[in-house]
Amino acid sequence: MPRLISLAILSLLLCAMLLPSRAYSWVEISRLHAGGGAKEVAVNRDISRVQVICQDAPVIINTVVMREGAGKTPFRLGKRFSVNEEFILSLGGRHHVTGLRISDDLKGSYLIRVE
Repeated sequence: MPRLISLAILSLLLCAMLLPSRAYSWVEISRLHAGGGAKEVAVNRDISRVQVICQDAPVIINTVVMREGAGKTPFRLGKRFSVNEEFILSLGGRHHVTGLRISDDLKGSYLIRVE
């Protein structure tokens, strides 16, 4: 019986180590309010994806421009987000991103995370 309990505890610990590892890989870099001009967000890290999460009221994300030093790569979204809706933008591989320029609309707020 003690051996069975030890195996159960070991199994739970192994699951606890493996399952949440992917969930904690996102890094929050900014909370923004839509409206007005485009927003510049400093990133300064190697990333492969950008996550947008609508917070309290609808927002529209028109474009996200990935900056790699002097290089710029635009991603056209043209997407309206409802409250709590999220979207993951794949950058097509790993890039050293110095910043993001985000063009938005409406009056809600949204969260930007990178991975």
